[in-house]
Amino acid sequence: MKILLDGYFDHNIGDDLMLTLAARELGEHKLYLPSDKLRIDGVEYTTEKTGFDAYLKVIGSGFYIYNKKGIYYRLREMYREARAARLHGVIGCNITEMKNGAALRLIKSHLKSFDFITVRDTFSRDYIKENIAASKVTYYPDIVFSLSDEMIPDVKAENLLGISVHNLADFSAVAETAYRYIAETGGRVSLLCFDTGAENDMAAAERVRELSKSKNRLEIVPYQTIFGMLEMMKRCKCILGARFHSVILSARMGIPFVPLMYSTKMAHVLDDLDYDRERFTAQSFDSEKVIDRILTETPFKLPPDTTRLAKRHAGSFNEYLKQQG
Repeated sequence: MKILLDGYFDHNIGDDLMLTLAARELGEHKLYLPSDKLRIDGVEYTTEKTGFDAYLKVIGSGFYIYNKKGIYYRLREMYREARAARLHGVIGCNITEMKNGAALRLIKSHLKSFDFITVRDTFSRDYIKENIAASKVTYYPDIVFSLSDEMIPDVKAENLLGISVHNLADFSAVAETAYRYIAETGGRVSLLCFDTGAENDMAAAERVRELSKSKNRLEIVPYQTIFGMLEMMKRCKCILGARFHSVILSARMGIPFVPLMYSTKMAHVLDDLDYDRERFTAQSFDSEKVIDRILTETPFKLPPDTTRLAKRHAGSFNEYLKQQG
């Protein structure tokens, strides 16, 4: 089949990995991307708007409307998607509760337009089933958990703390945590910028470095390639993760991590993993407590079959396509 793969194209490693992993599972089809900002082996860039057998949106937090401008954008997006193909699917998404009635009605309408839906947390599954009765929705663990062993860099951990920064995190507390790690271990700190697009983490990293007492032992690492960022993460003894997929990748690659949560989406995923360790709020946290965790943290063991089930987002969509002929 001729499939248009759509998603968030703005130099974010999490979104790029979601699309890349989905494409690998759908490799028997002819795949196209509507943006040239991401290159995936075996997938072509296209400017075509119509004529596809299927349209597949691979997106995480893609169903949220922040303001009136977002409503107009959503209406244009729905029109574009409807014209693209006969069959429509969305995989790997999550839902956040919205109090704005108009926005919620529009999101419901958007989700109803899809023939096939998978979500990455049970909260979203239950929310969709309760609020959009006609929608068929299935839960699987986040698709990034399906990262293959071959894609995990074979490098040793160093005396290095990785901090996945975010513009909603408490910069002073992050800088203090970095300083404490350097002072207590003699190691180094890498500020990992998972997004270098519109939500540019570089600005947050620069602010943390400005506040740091140990600038010479702190480096800023921008996302450039998927493998490059994975390799940097594997060099780290522990990850302090504000970015959602920094926690997912740490868990998958066996790297000890401490979560800094700025939204409910990370909480919902950690709940589904039966993660019973303390979590910290990104906007305000005690650096002393966090550094104590970092210095003693051990890898978190994923529930059995997490990696296999994560492949089912794209795998089940492929089965759906075959059923449709």
